[in-house]
Amino acid sequence: MVINMRIPTKIMTIIVLAALMLARAGVNSNAAVLVFDDIQDTSPGASNPYYNTNKIIVIPNISASGIGHGSGIETTLVDNRYPAIGWTTSAYDPNDYFTFTLTANSGYELNFTSFEFHDQRNKDNVPTFIQLRSSVDNFGAPIASINIATNRESNVSSPVYESIDLTNAAFQHLTGPVEFRLYGYSSTGAGLTAGNGTYSINNYQFNGTASPTPEPKTWMLLGTGSLLIIWQFRRKRNPALLHETNQKVF
Repeated sequence: MVINMRIPTKIMTIIVLAALMLARAGVNSNAAVLVFDDIQDTSPGASNPYYNTNKIIVIPNISASGIGHGSGIETTLVDNRYPAIGWTTSAYDPNDYFTFTLTANSGYELNFTSFEFHDQRNKDNVPTFIQLRSSVDNFGAPIASINIATNRESNVSSPVYESIDLTNAAFQHLTGPVEFRLYGYSSTGAGLTAGNGTYSINNYQFNGTASPTPEPKTWMLLGTGSLLIIWQFRRKRNPALLHETNQKVF
């Protein structure tokens, strides 16, 4: 008896696509705000890091450190922003930075899209440039560098909006703690006197998703879909294999 075993190409394509879509269903989420802190509080600079549970917004399935600073700078007691003095006059100092750490809960991964914030330069002896770096490469390469003195001379006492793109593959599917450091350098003057001026972060937010990590069944579906694609390709390329799978004799 001869039984026709041929699976139409359209049906095979539907099976493959369905397997792949099911495999990804558990890991896709719409981009959203991961962490937001408006730092509207009395003397946030008194804490390192500053974290007020009544102010900061952190989405489920992750934790956040709040905002802190490195050992090369000092904060001052100013309300409604996180200010620091003592920024280096050199091109770069590994101890002069603001810091933020985000951690996905067990079973979840972080996928970043951007880092947004308002910063403020007051008076003299403040950074001319800032750089964002991360623990992903042990703070090796700058993610972005910004000249924060440009077009601010007539607006030095007002906060300015900044945005840094984080869609690079290096900032996707991260399951451990991720620390970002915002370095300030090339200060217009040296010193740790409060009257010399401050550079502040007035608010900040990280955008992206916190998604469940793929489970074993997800990898099984991905593997099944891949094998079906390979098998279908080989059938088309090998007439003998096509004939063998089309008809099986008992």
